[in-house]
Amino acid sequence: MENNQTTATETMIRCSNCGHQFPAQVYAYIDVMKEPRAKALLLSGQINTAQCPACGATNAMGTPLLYHDATKELLIALVPMELNMNKDEQERAIGQLMNQLPKDNFKGYMFSPRRAMTMQGLIEQVLEADGVTREMIEEQKQRVTLAQELAEAETQEALVSLIQANDDKIDERFMMTLSSLVQRMSETGQAQLAQHIVRVQDVIVENSSYGETLREQQQQQGAVLQEVADSIQAMGEGAQRADFLDLALSYAEEDMHLQALVSLARPAFDHEFFQMLTNRIESAPAEERLPMEKVREAVLQVTTAIDQQQEVAMQQAARFLQAVVNHQNPRELLIANAPLVDDMFMQVLDVNIQQAEQQKNIQLLTRLKEIQQTVYQVLQSSLDPELRFLNELLQADEADTPQMIAERIDEFGPNILEVMDAVENLLEQQQSNPALVSRLHQIREQIQAQLQA
Repeated sequence: MENNQTTATETMIRCSNCGHQFPAQVYAYIDVMKEPRAKALLLSGQINTAQCPACGATNAMGTPLLYHDATKELLIALVPMELNMNKDEQERAIGQLMNQLPKDNFKGYMFSPRRAMTMQGLIEQVLEADGVTREMIEEQKQRVTLAQELAEAETQEALVSLIQANDDKIDERFMMTLSSLVQRMSETGQAQLAQHIVRVQDVIVENSSYGETLREQQQQQGAVLQEVADSIQAMGEGAQRADFLDLALSYAEEDMHLQALVSLARPAFDHEFFQMLTNRIESAPAEERLPMEKVREAVLQVTTAIDQQQEVAMQQAARFLQAVVNHQNPRELLIANAPLVDDMFMQVLDVNIQQAEQQKNIQLLTRLKEIQQTVYQVLQSSLDPELRFLNELLQADEADTPQMIAERIDEFGPNILEVMDAVENLLEQQQSNPALVSRLHQIREQIQAQLQA
């Protein structure tokens, strides 16, 4: 959704499960330079597959496909075996696909594309070109197999036994595999299975050596985050980039503290910050430059990693939104995948609503606004009673809030003040909506006055 340029075409297909006809996006040509997102879709197994809006079944569309990555001089032609084409028919199909290659910069490798007979074979060749060896692919298959075995354990005792028997195979890469499976299942409407794997993850963390190490790291990181957060708060609301620079340099020998600082105050570490740090390095004596240069490199690495994580999160949110748009029951999918309905999802939803308005795509705009309203309803219903009432007060006219408070304050008592304080502190830390903080403070005073009456 972040890139409108695509080589995919829309065609009507019939669901192999229920026979329902529906439109689907089909790729016959992938140019990685023009559409990087298509490569991500391919590697995640989402190219030329479509979920039936009627029954939720996933349909694979067997069609010839040409993959082109000019940066690696890689050209691969996929002619699926299930098409049962003879050699001449395959050559004609590949020839038609190659008509889409750029004519102005035709190179030697383009005359003889590599061949793949299955989608998995194509994916393996692409991964190999990226430096992912067949051994790595085989290791990933073993991780997926283990994940399936754990997911199929019939009892808690059997699951724990499997975890302990495979303790040496459970590491960060294995947990990332599980997370990828959860994401994929959520996007394809397999919400119950996704939730089951999330529960399996929790059992793994509680019963594996990796989980024990992870818990220790989280405790240590939590302590560091709190220490750095206290240091930031001590600088006050008027903190300048120079203050963050001094704090960063004080963490020159403490990598975890430096990472925590950048994570907590990413906006402060912008181009102007790096220019300021570079000027500080150039004006420093030669013997003092090396530690500062290391800080600059470390901050650059962390900011790059954060930005990349944001990009991945945005792509995942976009894929989940697409799944919700295509689902026959968006409310059901949103409720089943509540953890995916986060700030990033809402940002992606807002952007797509704006794009639909600009493009005057009334059908898509209506669908997206219906989803937006459903999201608000789902989030509202999942809130604690105090937060739900607070949200109602914030949405009401100022003239109506005293009466609303008087009618319902007995339901909550003094506890609601603690909830409001927590919300107010969070908003003040974010510094994103002063007007909302002011309104919240006003409502708090009204509630406190009513409680004391």
